[in-house]
Amino acid sequence: MDDAVLDDVELVCSGQITAPRVAPAPPAEWPDRVRAILTANLGAESPLGAARLGDLNLFTTVARHHQLFPAWMRFADQLLRHGSLPFRDREVAILRVAYHCRVAYEWGHHVKIALAGGLDPATVARVVDGPAADGWDNRSRLLVTAVDELHFDARISGPTWSGLRGHLETTQLIELPVLVGHYTLLAYTINSLGIQPEPGLSPLPQPTGRSTDDRR
Repeated sequence: MDDAVLDDVELVCSGQITAPRVAPAPPAEWPDRVRAILTANLGAESPLGAARLGDLNLFTTVARHHQLFPAWMRFADQLLRHGSLPFRDREVAILRVAYHCRVAYEWGHHVKIALAGGLDPATVARVVDGPAADGWDNRSRLLVTAVDELHFDARISGPTWSGLRGHLETTQLIELPVLVGHYTLLAYTINSLGIQPEPGLSPLPQPTGRSTDDRR
């Protein structure tokens, strides 16, 4: 068995695996192509910039798949740095996905990104309470509703779509379900591989009654 695949000790705390199933690749094991991609995409200018590139466990874990990693990075970079959705829309949607899918890694990193980019703590807290929370403007409420519908029903409902058309351009309407799908894909990957959050990130909030799918 590959030494990078660790024994599955099934250490679970609050639904989270507390030890990696696949170890992050240390810098000494990065092929030149992987090193170049990490350096170009995750340096100080990146939204996910780290003091040391090896500190980003998601990327150094997926980097063990030398064929998949470059293609995934191009796609992820397009959504994170070059997408058509405004920063606020993107981060609210990502945080709602992370909360629904119980992804501590994704939640912690995107709280950090959101706050650094100008979202206030009240907005982050509102993501937890969902579309029924007080304080949303109509655009943000529709975005959170769309994420919930994609999570539970795998589609955006007619009324929500009609509302979003009043706020989003065609490219943004296309990008929204792609963004939600991508971060759901990452949720599956992070939670299944046991990718651990780096120290100092905001913890994942516990579920609240207001965040559940009240339609069921």
